[in-house]
Amino acid sequence: MHKFALWAVAAVVSVSAPVLADQPTAELQALDDALPGTLINDPTRLDWQIFGADQTSKPVKGESIPGGKAATQITIAKAGATLFEAGANAPITAGIKSGTDVVVAFYARTVSAETSDGRGRIGLRFNQNVPPYSGFGDTTILIEKDWKLYQVAAKANISIPRGQAVVGFQLSGAKQVIEIGQTIVASGTTSLTTKSGKTEQSATTDILPQLQGKGKLISNPANKDWAVYGPGATHQTVPSPNIPGTGGTALLVRTAAAAANAFEIGAIVPITDSIAEGDVILIGILARTAPGGSPDGTSKLGIRVQANDPPYPGFGENVLTLGPTWRLLQVKTQAKTAIDAGKGVLALHFGAAAQAIEVGQVFVINTSQLTPSSNQ
Repeated sequence: MHKFALWAVAAVVSVSAPVLADQPTAELQALDDALPGTLINDPTRLDWQIFGADQTSKPVKGESIPGGKAATQITIAKAGATLFEAGANAPITAGIKSGTDVVVAFYARTVSAETSDGRGRIGLRFNQNVPPYSGFGDTTILIEKDWKLYQVAAKANISIPRGQAVVGFQLSGAKQVIEIGQTIVASGTTSLTTKSGKTEQSATTDILPQLQGKGKLISNPANKDWAVYGPGATHQTVPSPNIPGTGGTALLVRTAAAAANAFEIGAIVPITDSIAEGDVILIGILARTAPGGSPDGTSKLGIRVQANDPPYPGFGENVLTLGPTWRLLQVKTQAKTAIDAGKGVLALHFGAAAQAIEVGQVFVINTSQLTPSSNQ
């Protein structure tokens, strides 16, 4: 039997054995025993924290809903400037230690969405639900019309105390009506099922064919919820179905005028692994000049690999010239300094001119750390 067949009966399964200390009920313990890793939420609960000024929500039930036959329907009245203006927080019952693998699998469907492809948008994040709201595993998922199972896995780069951790479903990416059904969160594993295909999307999104076999991927291409900073700039996540590969959305940044230094307006793309001095790093960026971004259709995007703490040591400074069509730009550079795991970022610099740039997937690959399937 497929492990996820257990979801539908998680709330009503009968267990004669005594309740173990790990889980508060025998039913949850039975589910925990059947799953890889350790169950760290209560999948029978849908009394989540729903937030945001432009949303309404209600519970829905029906035989067509997979899992627990119940879901939460959330209506977003208008798209926000950021994904996280409205959404839902599913409680995590345990604390999370830095370095732990965490995975969430959930059923969802789009009832309606004012998007170019008709699919809804969910931003997902494992989050500390108290200031400063630190988190990890940021992933944007395109939600189909029919019920499907989606899965996101990530490695924690922070620790979150018990009682403060949630799975954040960020829903302001579009005017839409989304239904989210039964949700399971586990630690100590990267997958709750061996099933693969279009019904799943993980934080380790497949590398584009042009980059396959080049080395070890050390960024999360599915994550576009980057920190954006700088004066005189606006940014938002936009649907862009013409992005090559599996992107689907892009970060659109508009600058009103050139900054004194291009790096004064930028975005921070997290790098997940450590980099040793001398490692050769390949950077692949899907980007273009946004429509109406400049009279001649060109724009300038600066890049730099660096530590995200003062004095920001780094390497690989470069300026990429973008045109009006999507292109995969590749830059290879050698590390002049070591950067610890969880401390590195790829900085994107937008301040070279008054311009508008769309950035799709970003790939950072350590070519000095070949995977077993890499062939160079």
